[in-house]
Amino acid sequence: MRYSLLSRFRGGLLGSWIAENLDSTTYQWQVGFPGKLPHRQKTQNLEKELTHTLPTISDWTQIGVCAGESLIRYGRLEVNDWMLEIDRTQSSLIVFKGTAKSSETALATLPIALFFHDNPIRLRQHLLQASRLWQSQPDASSGVLAVALAIALALTEKLNPATLIPQILVELGISQTPLVRKLEQVQTLVEQGADLETTLTQLRQEQGNQGKQQSCSDTPIALAFYCFLTTPEDFRLAVTRAIRSNDQPQTTAALTGALSGVYNSISGIPVGWRISRRCLTSGIQRLELSDRLFAVWSGVCNSSAAKGYNAIAVAAPGVIQPRS
Repeated sequence: MRYSLLSRFRGGLLGSWIAENLDSTTYQWQVGFPGKLPHRQKTQNLEKELTHTLPTISDWTQIGVCAGESLIRYGRLEVNDWMLEIDRTQSSLIVFKGTAKSSETALATLPIALFFHDNPIRLRQHLLQASRLWQSQPDASSGVLAVALAIALALTEKLNPATLIPQILVELGISQTPLVRKLEQVQTLVEQGADLETTLTQLRQEQGNQGKQQSCSDTPIALAFYCFLTTPEDFRLAVTRAIRSNDQPQTTAALTGALSGVYNSISGIPVGWRISRRCLTSGIQRLELSDRLFAVWSGVCNSSAAKGYNAIAVAAPGVIQPRS
């Protein structure tokens, strides 16, 4: 085991939230294919700005938090309780039912993907149920499934970046759709070492040829896979590339942060970013949510007992790691 499962849960939820809060105006360098790393001084300036940036949480991420709280309470997906949790937390979010793009639904169902990662049948059932609830096109759930399948592969130590997209396409078992064509394009572009600008041009051409809402809905998902797969071992570079995409950048970055976070665990998130964010209430809440979600998944009877252990150290056997 490369990383502990808890550290991957933490990496997925915290990584998504950190990436979602990155500001594209912060970046003054060109983020391209691996090899063009930011200058050290610019990186230090970025971390300084992150420390003083007031964080926000998107509507779809908040809906996902409510899903996580409901899962913790019942140990299963209870849609009625999910809606009640939303009503208690931020009732205005209820109006988003039936309006989501597939990329937004993927964000809202991130806790579901984590919680049911080891049960493919229930995972698919619950994701389809969530898609019917939130999406404007209820039948267009392949993007949500693709993200969740990648997360499940990472959590079960079966994710091979070189074969990830072909494996997902086999698992989806669907014919040519806008998402399938985009993912096939991404696979080819990654193999060719294409830079971000080339990738954006190719995906936008595909989107223009189709001229449909579903095509636009799936573009952040395809870009998130590209940003992750070009530098699978580098969380920082993956999410900075995503935020520079200028194509629904907040959603693209959040999905990239989730994919890279579960693959590299919380230890893959730059220390400066973790320290600056963990000083803020929202960052601490993300870590607490991941800890309690993991505790319930593990079978702990009283998940609230895990809430106070912020300094707990969990590592893979035989691996020396700092507390995180």
